[in-house]
Amino acid sequence: MDAPPHVIARVRGEYARSERDRSCHFFPLPQDSTLPSVLRAYCGFDIMPGQAEALDGPAGMPCLRCLMAAALADSSV
Repeated sequence: MDAPPHVIARVRGEYARSERDRSCHFFPLPQDSTLPSVLRAYCGFDIMPGQAEALDGPAGMPCLRCLMAAALADSSV
């Protein structure tokens, strides 16, 4: 079974309320091509579409819960 694809993103600076918002989170991509009403990270952190900044890789402080969950999802044994 293949791991679900995900994107690494964080809240854009103008929408960040705290440093936690600026942490990079891992978001599983929806199975279909519809845009969800909210982007929910592996850790449960939510970002509204349009307020997210997609990253090429982890930048700044990664969310450890997301990092571990994404790593576990990628390790298909």
